[in-house]
Amino acid sequence: VACGIHTRRGMQVIDKSAGHLTNFEVASLLQRQVRERRAAERKMPLPGARRSVSGSCRSLQDVEVITEQATGYLDKAACAAQSREGIARFIEALQRFQLTRAEELMLINSRPRSLVELHLIVEECEERMQEEEMQELLSLCAVLDSPVGEAAAS
Repeated sequence: VACGIHTRRGMQVIDKSAGHLTNFEVASLLQRQVRERRAAERKMPLPGARRSVSGSCRSLQDVEVITEQATGYLDKAACAAQSREGIARFIEALQRFQLTRAEELMLINSRPRSLVELHLIVEECEERMQEEEMQELLSLCAVLDSPVGEAAAS
């Protein structure tokens, strides 16, 4: 998966090995971009003026609409209650389960609440884990989005 940035000529690849992002990381990135765009707009001579390097205001408006929609969704999603530190502790606690990066990512984004949901995320779940381990994994997922930020590694 390639990670890119938007430039006047389209997308530019920054790091081909950047990998996948959690919903929390996407939300953080979008929030930062909105702050940067607003700060740049305040520096313009005309308040509220919108300019783009390519001269196309339509593409900038499209980006803003998509950003607003994505941010609106993510504000209501599980990632709204997560923190960078909580996710790091969660990933550390997951190491003993020997999950793939994709499975870890889905656990962070989906936060399964039942064994059925866990089986949909973890490939060959029954062959790889005992019932007790599955229950422990579900408990870790519940702690991930706890508002007090309890340590998932405990």
